[in-house]
Amino acid sequence: MALSISISVATPSAGRAAAGKKSRVAFGAVAVEEAELLRWWNAELEREVAALRAELFAARRRAETAEEAEERLCVQLGDTEVEAVEIARAYQARRSQIALASGVLIKRIS
Repeated sequence: MALSISISVATPSAGRAAAGKKSRVAFGAVAVEEAELLRWWNAELEREVAALRAELFAARRRAETAEEAEERLCVQLGDTEVEAVEIARAYQARRSQIALASGVLIKRIS
């Protein structure tokens, strides 16, 4: 929003003293209008900053929640990998036992 400033100009027939007084009154009114406009604009900016801070806080909280969830998922993945390795080792051990037992059986039959 652009600022608008109006300047009064005295007419030549009004006289020099009246023109000076009118000019000062107009300038004072402009200063008051400008001050009010600046106060309004400042309040508007403060509301916007407050909204942005709230949005930033919410975004930080979401990021923290996402990080915590990522950590939990990493722990779960690690536990699952350990379990998968244990299952694979047990499977290999069982296969070895079966292979050994079938080899012994074949030797006994022959």
